[in-house]
Parts: sequence; structure tokens; C-alpha cells
Amino acid sequence: MRILLAAVLAALAASPAFAALPAAPFDFTMSPAAVTEGAPVTIRIAPVRAGAGAPQAHDLYLALARSEEAAFLTEGGAWSPRPVPFARAVPPDAAPIVRQWPRAWPPGEHAFALIAVPVSTDPLARTAWRYRPAIRWLEVTPRVSDKGIPDYTALVTLALATAGANAAVWWTLLQRRRGAS
Repeated sequence: MRILLAAVLAALAASPAFAALPAAPFDFTMSPAAVTEGAPVTIRIAPVRAGAGAPQAHDLYLALARSEEAAFLTEGGAWSPRPVPFARAVPPDAAPIVRQWPRAWPPGEHAFALIAVPVSTDPLARTAWRYRPAIRWLEVTPRVSDKGIPDYTALVTLALATAGANAAVWWTLLQRRRGAS
């Protein structure tokens, strides 16, 4: 089984080597910062310093930073347990990448990591990291469905059945008491 991305990020966050890594040449935003499950989210990735810094193209990965298993967001908005680039071979002077994540899920408060690695490099191999991942938070609240509304016909039927059963028990007890006296 592959090394969990969460474990890698946690280990690196505590290590001096990770702290020594420079900021990535790309940053990202997610808007809005809080959505209901199933709502769209706009993801915008842009070079931080156009023309400066990294002379080479990078593969950009969007991953859940705090999960038990590695989870990568594909450019189509699906989750993958294997590393799938959100954007491939992005040059340092690229125009901003703006994509819609059509259906945000799962519910919860999520830390997303933008991992920039040289083209065709495994993003789970921390030795390949040249930059610190950029971290952004997104809160996805569970969708409330109409299915939670009780069926009043069923409730009334159950209440009548309960009342009838109680009456039958009391009637039986009263009959026995009268017969015993």
C-alpha cells in the first residue's frame, strides 16, 4: 500500500527539512470557502511570481492533506486514490488555471494541499518535493434532504395501534380482576 499523503505531510511539517523548503511558485484559492455538499467550488491556481523562480514546468496536484488515505482531486472533479495531476506540465509563466469543481464532497472541514513537483514525478515521494505545499481550507456542510420529514400517516397508525394494544391489555386485566373477586 502506498504511503499515506497525510502521514507524509505530517512528517514533513514537523521536520526541519520541510520548513527549509521554499514556497511553491504556484498558489491557489478555493471559493467560496464554505459550501453545502454537492455545490460547485471554483479553484484558481496561479503563478506567484511570473517569470521568476522555477525555470521548469511542474505537475500540480490537489490532495486532501488530512485524510487517512491519499486522495487526489482530478481536473474533472473526481477523487482518485492514486496521484492524478490536477494540471500537467504547467510552465512558471502560465496564465491562471480556473476550474470548477462541480460537486464538492465529502462533508467535513478539509485541508487541501497544492503540491508542485517536476513533470512526471511521484508527488508522494517527498524527496521529489522542491517546494512546500500550499494549504487552503474548505468546509463542506452536509446536504439536508427532505427525506428527514416524518410520515405523519405512519405515526398516526402506530399511535392508534399502541393505544389499541394498551386498551386490550387493560381490558384483559380488568376482566381477570373481576373474575377473581
